[in-house]
Amino acid sequence: MHSIPIHTRISGFALRSLKLNYGVSKEQAVFDCVVNSLKNVLNILIVYMLFMFIFAVVAVQLFKGRFFYCTDESKEFEKDCRGEYLVYEKNNEVKAEKREWRKYDFHYDNVLWALLTLFTVSTGEGWPDVLKHSVDATYENQGPSPGYRMEMSIFYVVYFVVFPFFFVNIFVALIIITFQEQGDKMMEEYSLEKNERACIDFAISAKPLTRHMPQNKQSFQYRMWQFVVSPPFEYTIMAMIALNTIVLMMKFYNATNLYDNLLRMFNIVFTALFSLECILKIIAFGVLNYFRDAWNIFDF
Repeated sequence: MHSIPIHTRISGFALRSLKLNYGVSKEQAVFDCVVNSLKNVLNILIVYMLFMFIFAVVAVQLFKGRFFYCTDESKEFEKDCRGEYLVYEKNNEVKAEKREWRKYDFHYDNVLWALLTLFTVSTGEGWPDVLKHSVDATYENQGPSPGYRMEMSIFYVVYFVVFPFFFVNIFVALIIITFQEQGDKMMEEYSLEKNERACIDFAISAKPLTRHMPQNKQSFQYRMWQFVVSPPFEYTIMAMIALNTIVLMMKFYNATNLYDNLLRMFNIVFTALFSLECILKIIAFGVLNYFRDAWNIFDF
C-alpha cells in the first residue's frame, strides 16, 4: 500500500478549513461572493488578454529589432561594434574591454517577448528603463540615441491608462458589485425593500452641516461674514486659484531674468491676496470656527 506524501496531507488539512468556514453563515456569504466574483473576473481576464495581445502586436511593429546596443556607447552600428575600447575605473585606472553587441533584457522582437515586457511594465517594476529604451530606440539593428523618439512615450501613457488604471478598477468594481448583489439576496428575506433600507441607512448615517453665522446681524463681523460667503467672493477666489496655477505652470529652465522676475511678482501678488482672504475669513468666522473647517485648514 502506497503512503500519501506528508505535504499532500497538509494541503488536504488546509482545504478542510474551507469546509469549516462554509458552515458559518456570514463566512459562507463571503465565500459565495468570492466564488461568484471569480466567475465574473474570468470574463474580464479574456478581455484583458485580448487588449494585451493588441498592445503587444503594436509594440512589435514599433520597436522590433530596435532594442540593441553596443557596450561601447560611441558605436551605433553592429558592424562598428568590434575590437576593444578603454574603460576608466573608479580608481582612475584604464581597462580594455571587448566591444559586444547586446540586446536589452526586455524587448519587443516578437509577440511573446512583447507580452512579457508589457506585463513587466504593468507591474510597475523596472518600467522606467523600458520607457527610456523605447524613446532612445532609433532603427532596426542600430544603437540607441538619447531622446530620439520622445513621441513613443505616448504609447506607454495609453497603456498605463488602459491596464493599470482602467482594468484594475474594473476588477475592483466587479468584486464590489458581487458583494452588493449577495447582500441584496440576503436582504430579500426581510420585509423592507431596497429603497426603504437605503432611506433608513441614510437617516441613521446623515449628519447636519454646520456653518457658523454671527448672531448680531448689525455687527461688522456679520457684514464681513455675508461678504466671504457670497457667491461672487467664492467665484473670485476660484478664479485666483486658477490663475495662480497657470502662473506656476509657466516656469521653465533657462528663462530670462525679466521673465523670472515677472513670475515672482505675480506670485507675491497672489500670496498677498490669499493672505487677505485668510484674514477676512478669520474676522468673519472667528479663529476657532475658522479652523474647524478642514478646507480652511488646508488653505492656511
